[in-house]
Amino acid sequence: MRPERKVAFRDATVHHVIEHTAGGSTSLKNGVLICPECHGDRGRMQRLAPRFQDYLDRVYATPGQQFLGAVAVGARGDPSIGQPTQDQDAVDNGVATPAGGLKIVIDWGALDVDRETQTFSGGAASGIIVKLLTELIGAFGKPMEQQLTELPVVRYPLSRTPATAFLNGAMGRPFGSLPVPGTDLHFCPHSGNPEKVTRLTTLFSRLVLPDGRGFPEGSVQCSIEPNPR
Repeated sequence: MRPERKVAFRDATVHHVIEHTAGGSTSLKNGVLICPECHGDRGRMQRLAPRFQDYLDRVYATPGQQFLGAVAVGARGDPSIGQPTQDQDAVDNGVATPAGGLKIVIDWGALDVDRETQTFSGGAASGIIVKLLTELIGAFGKPMEQQLTELPVVRYPLSRTPATAFLNGAMGRPFGSLPVPGTDLHFCPHSGNPEKVTRLTTLFSRLVLPDGRGFPEGSVQCSIEPNPR
């Protein structure tokens, strides 16, 4: 693959940033144009997914922008371009959004844990996810902790080195992160609430229990809870 290679627009390929098999939509907000040669390297596309997503977040940050393909067209020098989206739920603005707040329901009995079904909701989505992660690690110990450092929780796995693991290459500094109580791990919540639901659902389809079974379907349900009117 040659970074300097130029590809005509008509020859470019649209790449699903969140893979279609993982629930990614076929829409402009989930697509970037790349050369067909690069598109054939699935491993590289997965490694570049956080960078692609950061680009799309900046492109679609301002509702008033017009779009041609995946390129934003706005007033030159518009200071609003590149700002966080309204429903961005990073550390500095992790509140319920106009569309609603994150809700997670976990059926512990289905996971062979002697506890009642538990609901996580209310407040910042980032805090809700941290509470869930704390409970999961508390229930399943080091094997669960290990899985969560290998599989993306939202965009990134949990990490012990957030300054480098959660680096925003475009800005030259790391995304915000939150510590997971009782561990030396950190969680990066950078994403909108709808994306959190999609990615958390994917996570729970990939996690395994101590006996090697996958999480039963429906044992953990993630959704957006509408705001009260």
